[in-house]
This record gives sequence, C-alpha cells and structure tokens, in this order.
Amino acid sequence: MDNKPADSNEVIIKSEWKKKIIALVVVLLAVSVSTRYYSVHLSAKSVIPHSTQIERIYFSYLDGGETNFYLIEFNDKNTELHQMMSIFESVSYTRSFGSRNIRNDGKAFMMMIFYRDRDGELHDYDLDINEKSFIVSDKKKYKMVDGEKEAFERLSTWLLEKGIKQPIGTVNNDN
Repeated sequence: MDNKPADSNEVIIKSEWKKKIIALVVVLLAVSVSTRYYSVHLSAKSVIPHSTQIERIYFSYLDGGETNFYLIEFNDKNTELHQMMSIFESVSYTRSFGSRNIRNDGKAFMMMIFYRDRDGELHDYDLDINEKSFIVSDKKKYKMVDGEKEAFERLSTWLLEKGIKQPIGTVNNDN
C-alpha cells in the first residue's frame, strides 16, 4: 500500500512538469511568432495601399510649430506618381509597436490620399510620416529601414517642390 501514494505523487509531479513544459513551449512560440511578425521587411505596396490609383494628395507639413497645407494632383500619373512611389520603394518597412500619433516627433507630413477604385468611386485614407522614419498607414504603424533618413529627406524635398501651397495659409501651433 505504500507504493500507491508514491506512484500517485509521481503522476501528479509528472503532470505538473508536462503543464509547465507546454506553457513554456506556448510562450516561446508566441514570442517567436511576434518577433517574426515585427521584423519581416515589407514593401512600399504593403504599407501604401492603392499606390497606382492615387489621383491627389492633400497634405500638411508640420515643422517647428507651424503647419502649412499643400495639394498635389497627379495629372501625369506615369511620371509624378512613379517619382513619388520610387522614393517610398527605396526603403523597406517593418511593423512597429507604440502610439500611432507620430505627428509630435519633429518634422512630419500628414497626408490625405485620394484614389479611385475599380468602379471609379473616389476614396481616401490617411498616411502620416515623420522624420524619425515612422509611418502610420491605415491605422497601422510602420518603421522605415535601410536608408530611412535619406528617403525622408528626398520625400520632403519632392513633396514641397511638387505641392501647391493652399490658400488656407499657415497655422502657428505655438499659441
């Protein structure tokens, strides 16, 4: 009779170890999947939807407490749209954690992008990008990698060169 309680205790101990091992495997698997999810490099087309159907972009440029408003209309889609997308395609992107408010981190562009769907209906979505290489697109946060500083500078130059300043004027955010 003394063997039965020992065997019973042994079974309980083995069962507890199995639960701990299973829990550890589940945690390691979750960490592995999360790490992979956030480290995989994505293309510009994964981050910027409908990039070939863009018709116009209204954007605000935030710099040093001032906000200026601009418009770019893509009349010649083959040239100007290709130029803009080649800047976005010059880097890759990874998914990112944290707040989706990236507008307060130095220079930033807040864009409202208008595109036509297959039925010809006009739609829009927001895309924010800041000088610290973060992008928020479709309520998802990404980080530019591999040449991100140069890409932001090239994009800034291109947008401000091609954009038509809107008569709304300049808003001073320091008040």
